[in-house]
Amino acid sequence: MRESVELVIRGVHLLAAIVWFGGVIFSTFVVMPILQRNLPPQNLLAIHNRFRVLIRLMIHVLLTTGAMVFFIVAWNNGFFTGNANNDFRSYMIAFVAKLAAFGVMALFWGLYSSLYRRHLEIAPPDVDAQSNHNLYINVWKNLMLIAGLIVFALALLLKN
Repeated sequence: MRESVELVIRGVHLLAAIVWFGGVIFSTFVVMPILQRNLPPQNLLAIHNRFRVLIRLMIHVLLTTGAMVFFIVAWNNGFFTGNANNDFRSYMIAFVAKLAAFGVMALFWGLYSSLYRRHLEIAPPDVDAQSNHNLYINVWKNLMLIAGLIVFALALLLKN
């Protein structure tokens, strides 16, 4: 029974990570560039706001299930009984680094999303959404994507 619960928690965590980071990559490289050429800023703003709700939900799911996964690993490695070995200490360091990278990624997403939303809110309806798209907005987007790749690299490190 316990193994089934662990598997479900890890599965939900993996699905939330795929939806979140996959959605951000798909939105950044496919959806928004196409929509920016064809829709006015007000419609882009509505789409962006709907996507933000999904992303916030995924962040909460990832934090909750990530804490559960950490607790499961700690429990299985004897951390609470004082029998933890050096492998678990290495795991803990990598986990803290992954959590920090996740926090940085979420921060960059929030900055990018807020700046992009503000850009769409002040854009006149008849202006192309891609014109006047400030460079610093793209900097936050790119930093968020790099931080996401670091999170996935650390997740792969934790698997081994």
